[in-house]
Amino acid sequence: MTQCLDIAVIGHTNTGKTSLMRTLTRRRDFGEVSAHPATTRHVEMAELALGGETVLRLFDTPGFEDSSGLLSHIEALKAARNEDWIETIEAFAATPDLQAGFTQEAKALGQILASAVLLYVIDARDPVRAKHRDELELLGRCARPVLPILNFVAPEAQQQTAWRDQLARVNMHAVVAFDTVVYNQADELTLYTKIATLADPYEPMLTRLMDELAAARAAQRRASAVMVAELIVDIAAARRPYKANDDAAKTAAAADLKDAVRRREQQAVTALLHLNRFGDEDYSPPDLPFAGGAWQEDLFDPLVLERFSFDATKALAAGATAGLAIDLMTGGLTLGAAALTGAAAGFTIDTARRYGGRLIALATGMAEMAVDEPTLNLIIARETALTAALFRRGHGAQGPIAADPVDGTGLQERLAPLTRQARRHPKWSSLAANPRKTASRVSLVARMADTIETALS
Repeated sequence: MTQCLDIAVIGHTNTGKTSLMRTLTRRRDFGEVSAHPATTRHVEMAELALGGETVLRLFDTPGFEDSSGLLSHIEALKAARNEDWIETIEAFAATPDLQAGFTQEAKALGQILASAVLLYVIDARDPVRAKHRDELELLGRCARPVLPILNFVAPEAQQQTAWRDQLARVNMHAVVAFDTVVYNQADELTLYTKIATLADPYEPMLTRLMDELAAARAAQRRASAVMVAELIVDIAAARRPYKANDDAAKTAAAADLKDAVRRREQQAVTALLHLNRFGDEDYSPPDLPFAGGAWQEDLFDPLVLERFSFDATKALAAGATAGLAIDLMTGGLTLGAAALTGAAAGFTIDTARRYGGRLIALATGMAEMAVDEPTLNLIIARETALTAALFRRGHGAQGPIAADPVDGTGLQERLAPLTRQARRHPKWSSLAANPRKTASRVSLVARMADTIETALS
C-alpha cells in the first residue's frame, strides 16, 4: 500500500482555492465557486487514485477573512497560555471557546495541522497587503511545508513580482504559477514536482501520478482528434439520392441531409465536451448560440460561412466544372444528369471503376445531394477550435467556453486530400443507410487524426 499524501488548499477568501481543486481533480462540480467571499464554509475533500488506490487527498478549506485579527488573537492566546506556537494553534483549532468569532479560520488551521503539505493559493492580480503578510506569518508558525501558487496569471495586470519578493522574505522560494482557468499541462506537472520536493517520502508516488496524468492527457488529445476525424469522414462521405428534375424530391433530400449533418455535429460536440469532463452548459460559441443541447443558427447559412471566412460563391462556381462533376461533389452541392455535360473527356477506366455505378444512376435520371466544401470546412474550423479551447480550459473556469474561429486554412489544406478520399466512399458515412467501417476507412480516420493532433499541439 502506498501511504496517502494529505494536502490542504489554503488562502485568503476568493483567491481560487475551490477552482484549483476542480482543475486538479477534473471535477467541474466540486464545491461551490462564487464571487462572494467565504463561499466555502467547511473543509471538503477530494481524492486522486492510482490503480484504484487513493494516493492523494486534497482538502479545500474556508478562506481567511481577517488574517490580521486572527494573528493578533493567537498571539494573545500564546502569551496568556505561555505555550509555543504549535501548542497554541492546536488548542485554538480544537477549542471553540478559544476561537472568539474565528470559527471558519479555526477549521482551516485544524486541517493545516493535519496535512503534510500546504498549497497556499494567491490571486496574482491582488497587490500584497498587510493582511497577506500576517497570513504568511501565521502559516510560518504552523511548522508545515508551504507551496505558494500564483493563480490567475493569464491576465496582463498581475502582481507576480511583488508577490515573489514578499514570499522570498518569509523564506518561501519554491513558487508555482498555475492558472486554474487557463490550463497548462506543463505548469501542472511543475506543481507536482515541487510538491515532491516538499514531501520527499512521497516522491515515487507523485512521479507515478505525473506519468499517469501525462498519459491520460495524451490519450484524451488523441481521442478528441479521432472524434473530429470521424465527424469529418461522416459528413464528407454523406449522400442523399433523389430523382433528378423532381424539385420536391430534391428539397426533401437537402432537408434530410442538413438535419442529419446537424445532428451528427451536435453528437460530436457533446462527446468532445464529455470526454474533457465538461457539460453542454459550458459551451456558448460566439455568433453561434448554443442552448438547450442544439445549435441555434443554421450551419448552412451563407452568413455563417462568411463569419468563418469561407467564400461559398467561389466554391459553388468551382463545382460547375467537369472535373468536379466526375469527382462527384468534391466541391459541388448537387449533380443531375445535366452535370455530365463535358465530363466524357475526363472519363477513364479508373474513373469508371470508382464512379461507374453512380454515373450510370445519374445518366438514368437519379442525382445525389452532398455537403459542399465551404460547409465542410466550417465544420472542421469550429470543431478544431472547440477542441483547442477544451485543451486550454481549466475546470475552475466559470464563463462559457469561447471557441473563437481560428484561421484553419492550413489544416483544411492538409486535410483536403483525405476528405476527397472520404467523398469517394458514401458507405463510409455513419449517416448512410447501410454504413461500412472498412479497414481503409479506419486507416483514413487515423491519418486525419494524426493531422489534427499535429495542428493542435
